[in-house]
Amino acid sequence: MPRWGTRPLPKLRWPGRRMESKLITVFLFLLVLPIGALSYLSANRYSQSIEDNTVTYALQVSDKMVGKLDDYIEDMKKISIIPSYLDEIKAGLKMSNHFYEEPRIPSAGGAKGVLSEEELMRLNIQRQVENSIYFMNNIKQGTNTVYLFDLYGHAYFAVKSSGVRSDLASVYPSWERLAASANGAPVLVSTQEVTERVNSKRYVFTVVRRIIDTSFRPLGTIAVDANIGVIENIVKDLDQATQGTTLIVDSDGQVIYDSEKKYLGQNYTQSDLLANAKEARGSFHAIVNGERVLTIYRQSETTGWRVLITIPEKQLMAGALRIRNFTVAAAVAIVCFAMAISFWLIFALTRPLRSLVRLMKEVQTGNLNVVFPVRSRDEAGLVGGAFNRMIDRVKSLIDDIHRIEQRKKEVELESLQRQINPHFIYNTLESIRMTAVLHDDAEVGDMAHLLGKLLRYSIHAGTETVPLEQEWEHLRMYVHLLNYRYGRRFALELPGDAPKMAVMKLLFQPIVENAVYHGLDEGRAPMTIAIRYRMEKGDHLFIVEDDGVGMDALTLDNLRSFGREPSGGRGIGLQNVHERLKLRYGEDYGLTIDSAPGQGTSVTVRLPGRVSQESAEGRKRDA
Repeated sequence: MPRWGTRPLPKLRWPGRRMESKLITVFLFLLVLPIGALSYLSANRYSQSIEDNTVTYALQVSDKMVGKLDDYIEDMKKISIIPSYLDEIKAGLKMSNHFYEEPRIPSAGGAKGVLSEEELMRLNIQRQVENSIYFMNNIKQGTNTVYLFDLYGHAYFAVKSSGVRSDLASVYPSWERLAASANGAPVLVSTQEVTERVNSKRYVFTVVRRIIDTSFRPLGTIAVDANIGVIENIVKDLDQATQGTTLIVDSDGQVIYDSEKKYLGQNYTQSDLLANAKEARGSFHAIVNGERVLTIYRQSETTGWRVLITIPEKQLMAGALRIRNFTVAAAVAIVCFAMAISFWLIFALTRPLRSLVRLMKEVQTGNLNVVFPVRSRDEAGLVGGAFNRMIDRVKSLIDDIHRIEQRKKEVELESLQRQINPHFIYNTLESIRMTAVLHDDAEVGDMAHLLGKLLRYSIHAGTETVPLEQEWEHLRMYVHLLNYRYGRRFALELPGDAPKMAVMKLLFQPIVENAVYHGLDEGRAPMTIAIRYRMEKGDHLFIVEDDGVGMDALTLDNLRSFGREPSGGRGIGLQNVHERLKLRYGEDYGLTIDSAPGQGTSVTVRLPGRVSQESAEGRKRDA
């Protein structure tokens, strides 16, 4: 019998194969059916009571609305005083004031990916201050953003979904003046238009207050922004019930809220409606735009704001049928608008995915020159960014493989070129030596013999390492040959305390050659090249020193760059040795060069301590 716990769940069959059709179907069910049903029921019930209850409802709700606004403003003022009691915020503002109280010279950044000490200090101050802003942003529903400023105008805030206003630099001086003149009391700033992005505007009103410590010293300023939508949430039910509009102005006649969004942030002192609203509360009839309206007004004792509710008289006397038809039409408009927004959102979400699929097909055909345009940091943008990084990595790996193969071909070609009939060179040198001996020129014969041995040592194929004693013997022959040429002007001193170990072939000869050709002073006595040995932190150090002419700082810097800077052909052999050491033993090993004019040159060769151990193990295997 089948087990219920293991039966597969039935698969949901979606119409169509594309994601757009699936999402459109979902939005149709979620928008059309609920909104259509609610609109129909609301219209029937609305038509029964709207005519009789509009005036009474408006008078009652206006009082409650003013009370809610007063409570909300009081809550904003209470939020503004919180920083004066939070030690964490006060400590952070003190740190910020101390940090910016003197002009600072920008410090040089650290290594790539590492923050400088000044940047770390700014980050620490920012975390200290902004960690406590998160909960302040969410204490009161509708609070847009809380901004904290130190005494030098540096802003700290925690970004909410509504974003951060872009005019902080321009509005801060006026906020600071208002807060300073209030001496620690809260100041209510009327509605302002705020631009966040291109063609994106919103309206906010603000409470500002000076932040002081227990000794009544100012630490900074707090500004609490509240979206105008807070007021809209309070008055929207009244506007829907009366089919009128609501206007809120402050004591200076500045429009704080306007249901029609016509006068937001404007001065309304010249209006007839405001001139007739002389008492603390009441109502009157007036004509607005050629239409008779009933105006109900109420003034707040706390903020001084005046709320004016204008209701067209014909709306009060209209029949239930008209109200019902209007409600249905509004519901249809809302559904259409919601569906339009839904369609736009659906295609905005799926368009990047289609573009990514198209680019992947391009990559499948072998075209790697594709880039996904990342326009946002949502999931599609993250996937697109990862796709771009993957393509860049693949291209980089292909280039690396190409360079490696090209280099391998070059190395193979160089190896073949070095091995072109080396016996011809040996036989020719031997013929020169025998001719010199037959002509009783022992010195020329000895030089040819030494040169042949040097060539055999350097060209002969075989192991990459040789015993250290063999390298010393090669150096002796090389210096001996130089003395034939320069009249015994070079003396070679080799260390007697070096351990028996294997080293890379031709490790020291390029260093000595560089000292000979660039360090020899024609007017001085014979030049001494001494090689010293010591152990340091488990590594072998060979120091090749000469008492030649040395070099200036610029030449030394170019030589230390090992080929990254032009040095007039000087140091090619040193670069070769340095790169061979790094390739064989790692980045911690290679050459170090020190020199000064008239004081000679010192080249330090660093080898790992395991070299001697590997040499000993090799001798055991040979035995």
